[in-house]
Amino acid sequence: MTTLERLRSLLRRELELPPDALEPQATLESLGIDSLRMIEIVFTIEDEFKVTVKAEPAELRERLKTLGDLAGYIDELVATAPAAP
Repeated sequence: MTTLERLRSLLRRELELPPDALEPQATLESLGIDSLRMIEIVFTIEDEFKVTVKAEPAELRERLKTLGDLAGYIDELVATAPAAP
């Protein structure tokens, strides 16, 4: 399962969104992901993908505009995460 597929599944579960709304080009804003929701999603992403998000929510909102952007960011975090012992 790709990062995007895992992220779509996570957001369907967490936000109760229809699958067709979760396309890579969908803006986070159009999905109802505001700054508070972004904080909640970050915690869920950290748990699901076993990564640590060090960026501040405001920085993430500025950098990540679409679902595809968020999936790409998670891929970057996974690639640079230390190996599990």
